[in-house]
Amino acid sequence: MSDTHVTYFAISLFSSRTFWLNAADLVVNLLSATAIVTVIPAQWQALAGATVAGLNIFLRTQTVRPVALIAPGSVVPVLVPKVGPPAPPLVTD
Repeated sequence: MSDTHVTYFAISLFSSRTFWLNAADLVVNLLSATAIVTVIPAQWQALAGATVAGLNIFLRTQTVRPVALIAPGSVVPVLVPKVGPPAPPLVTD
């Protein structure tokens, strides 16, 4: 193993809170299509979208593990490139 990668253990996609939040948002938005039935009134849709975006940001701050399409309760090793310090600037003062 090289020192340019780190091994993370991915959890199941189906165990991810972020996945389920987005899946629920997708269902609600599909049901809110005017061709089907309006679940969210038009004047609330922007607020609902902003709320889901805020929750996504919050959940990403709480999660550092990658996800994979595996059985719930399982983990799988994933090699992730190591993040190093930024390159020094080409021009300095």
